[in-house]
Amino acid sequence: MIKQAQIQWQNGSPVSTQFDDVYFSKASGIDETRYVFLEHNQLPQRWVDHPAAQFTIAETGFGTGLNFLCAWESWLKHSQAGQTLNFVSVEKFPLDKTSLQLALDQWPKLKTLSDALVSVYPSLVAGWHCIPLPIINESSGQVILHLYLGDIHEWLDEYQGKVDAWFLDGFAPAKNPEMWSPHLFESMGKLSTSNTTVATFTAAGLVRRGLQGVGFATQKVKGFGRKREMLCAEYQQIQGPCQPQWLSGNPWFLPPNFNSKQRHAVIIGAGIAGCSTAYALAKRGWKVTLMDKHQTFANGASGNAQGVLYAKLASKMNPQSEFYLSGYLFSLHQLKQNLGDNHNWQNCGVLQLAFNEKEHARQQMFIQKSDLSAVVSWVNAAEATQLAGIPIWQGGLYFHDGAWVYPSAWCEALIQHPNITFLNETRLEQLSQDSTQQWHLELTSKNGATSTIHSEAVIMCNAHEAKAFKEFHFLPTQPIAGQVSQVDSSALALKTVLCGDSYVTPMHNGKLNFGASYRLKSDDTQVTREDNQFNLDKLADNFPSVFGQLSLSENIHGRASVRCSTPDYVPVVGAVCDTELFKQRFANLKKNKNWRFNEAAPFLTGLYVNLGHGSRGLSSAPLCAELVAAQLNNEPWPMCKRHADMLSPNRFLVNQVIKGE
Repeated sequence: MIKQAQIQWQNGSPVSTQFDDVYFSKASGIDETRYVFLEHNQLPQRWVDHPAAQFTIAETGFGTGLNFLCAWESWLKHSQAGQTLNFVSVEKFPLDKTSLQLALDQWPKLKTLSDALVSVYPSLVAGWHCIPLPIINESSGQVILHLYLGDIHEWLDEYQGKVDAWFLDGFAPAKNPEMWSPHLFESMGKLSTSNTTVATFTAAGLVRRGLQGVGFATQKVKGFGRKREMLCAEYQQIQGPCQPQWLSGNPWFLPPNFNSKQRHAVIIGAGIAGCSTAYALAKRGWKVTLMDKHQTFANGASGNAQGVLYAKLASKMNPQSEFYLSGYLFSLHQLKQNLGDNHNWQNCGVLQLAFNEKEHARQQMFIQKSDLSAVVSWVNAAEATQLAGIPIWQGGLYFHDGAWVYPSAWCEALIQHPNITFLNETRLEQLSQDSTQQWHLELTSKNGATSTIHSEAVIMCNAHEAKAFKEFHFLPTQPIAGQVSQVDSSALALKTVLCGDSYVTPMHNGKLNFGASYRLKSDDTQVTREDNQFNLDKLADNFPSVFGQLSLSENIHGRASVRCSTPDYVPVVGAVCDTELFKQRFANLKKNKNWRFNEAAPFLTGLYVNLGHGSRGLSSAPLCAELVAAQLNNEPWPMCKRHADMLSPNRFLVNQVIKGE
């Protein structure tokens, strides 16, 4: 549960009543940040002298975001398009958006950036928030804020990535001893590499000794203003053999760094997963070839006229629900950036109705157990009626920012990036890798012509069709055919999306869309009268007073497509291993599923997947695309490690070895 910062205002500046300490000096806060954290991490000079594809800053204590804004301002001046600044920060007691705005109003010179930050500042929901910032300058690199709301020690245990510069901030060690602990310094040592630097406002002995104990060479220097001293440090490898990072956990969940020479990737499948992955790489400066067997993008399961964006959460939050909540919030953020005020989407809210006693009990338990009022709240039938604009006889969960979107419009916006080349009506026939780890893709185009292209990275986003290639035979994905229905209904003033055991969206282009049917283990895309009737019956059962009179005689149309599902209802995302080598190397899992190994997993260099999203791809695929891009670009992962492990394709290989399959 997140506890909001307790503050009082003194001369217009926030002061923490929890820690009896100031967030910044009103007279010289910007100058202090620049002196302590930028100058003594040798920034921006390192960006100028040694430009790299990405740079990671980790900060302990986000506070008002002033350090972040100063780093962002400097990055804009000293980076180039295609570079990425990952700013990773943690905050246990976050400010609300109003207080953040008031605090940042103190710095009119930073108004453009502070307004941009406030516009994307997340709801106060515990956990990981991956927030790509708006592009301020097309010639500069992008900035991604990774903001973890919660305890710093939980964050350190779940963070996956390396750090180039540490901003050791937060309230003073004497006032915040829980943060300045041995665990903090031990984690810093594990997450640092040669040339990693540290800067902090304090010169306290416990901080200096903590840094020295994990391999940092420290130096006391003149503090800012009236402060006598501060510390800066640089990481120096402790003598002795360097333990591979994968030895600290399960090796199959930790792919090695990808050393890209060409920064070119080929993506198979141009639905929401493929288009999101193409966009995630393109904005990092990669050249992307995106291909699909259909004439257009978003022609499969992403081709419906309206898709619903919300998160169906378990009555008691679990890792799966945490992941889908993070994905939902990320998708909303990206939609606002990609489509803005476009008429092809609307965050009109989503009502998840308690359509029977079991669902009502589940929702009541969810409200009692969770602390997500910033995202979702319970409404009774009268409130639901007012929100929906039609008579509703049940209460339910209301997702305030829930939305519908025309997926094709979203996909089109994503692939407009100049680094993306789209090849339509192009089929992948064969996939192979040579001794130099280049992938060879043999293609057939719409006129029957064949060709071969080469790439160092291939990402399969083509749902269950990936299993046609031997590298993916191990995946237990299955097709689920389904049909949505559509009727002319310009007279119905539905104001929000309704979900029960079916769904219906507000009118778009004079059409009402509703559904959907499910046919397990089927890839049949034939539109049927029976499925239209099924959808009508579900709609009438849930909303008899409004939809009970609809019938097949009302010019109802349908669209059938195939979703790709997994046995555990979780997507398949990340780097892929060689199946046979994996089963040989980790055969002892059959004897003991907790066996510890001293060998790395046999990853197929440059081969990744982003698929298996079922009917929830709008809420999961964009965040998963960021994970694939982060792994290819050697960046911090956009989610906690346990969520990424849950998504890994190699989870299925582990289970198969344990079961002797």
